[in-house]
Amino acid sequence: MKYKIMSALTLAVVLHTYNAAATEINFKETQTLIEGEDVQTFLLKDIDGDHRLDVIWQTSDGELKYRLQDNQAMVTFDSLAGTKWRMTYDQSGYDKKLNFFTDGGVIEDRSNYQFNIVDVTVTELNQLSFCTDFSTGLNRTRCNWKYQVTEVLPNMMKGVDQRTGETWTAYKLIN
Repeated sequence: MKYKIMSALTLAVVLHTYNAAATEINFKETQTLIEGEDVQTFLLKDIDGDHRLDVIWQTSDGELKYRLQDNQAMVTFDSLAGTKWRMTYDQSGYDKKLNFFTDGGVIEDRSNYQFNIVDVTVTELNQLSFCTDFSTGLNRTRCNWKYQVTEVLPNMMKGVDQRTGETWTAYKLIN
């Protein structure tokens, strides 16, 4: 009898503990993926060639729709001054170092060759680009090798090497 009472008490404690643990799981508010749309499936893909992911979705009626990523997360060159970055090409894995100053900067490749950053521009779409001469040396001023920044996230930039067409990702280094 004593064994049955102890087993029942143990079972009650286990069930109470299980119920208490199960009720402590919290979730955030439900969010709408795409406001006002009946989304059955979706895909993230660059459909306009700007090297940023856009949203493509299919409705329950079978209709395909898309929404291009807007350009609100871009950067100005002033915010880059005084920062250092490690740029890695996404396909080849080739690394370069970027060091931005108030009047330009320096790109250093893995062979320690240095290229002067010149012709820093911001387009009407607020996209930043910069270029180098394609020849080593800090006295070069021609714009032959252009880099286009396509996306800026906290401590990370993405872009395209306009000379090779390869995409790259740059991570901010702590000074």
